[in-house]
Amino acid sequence: MPLNEIAWTNIESHSCTTYATKEYVAQLNASRWNRHRMEICMATPVFVHGRPHWPSRCEDRSGTVIGHFAVNHDEPDCVTYWSGYKDMGCSARGSKKRHIEQRLENLPFGADYKEFCATTPARFLDRKFSGADSCVDHIWGVYGQWFIDDRDC
Repeated sequence: MPLNEIAWTNIESHSCTTYATKEYVAQLNASRWNRHRMEICMATPVFVHGRPHWPSRCEDRSGTVIGHFAVNHDEPDCVTYWSGYKDMGCSARGSKKRHIEQRLENLPFGADYKEFCATTPARFLDRKFSGADSCVDHIWGVYGQWFIDDRDC
């Protein structure tokens, strides 16, 4: 690589941030004297798993430019899923809402359970959901809750 070519170095994977997404950070080899280095950061993709990713944000750490990247493919450690479908009945008499619960599985250690609960897709009752309506963290695990329209309730 020529000395004047801008590139990302020291690429590191960090933690899972949301469903199927992991944060990566990298250092831009731009000169600390280049006053456009932050704009260069935002315009320069890094390649992770063979695909380009542009930074979600850039920061200047004492002259070193660090890019943050959200990689949302080929990250199986970050893929959560639902199990144990339970129909809890009507949420309240006359509510017209049915209460469904499922357990969130494969939650990465230390991850924000509310974020994963809200972004882990679900499919039941012939419908697709982008995530749970609400989440509860029990001693037995994290449970997503859905409140589905049901005229019989």
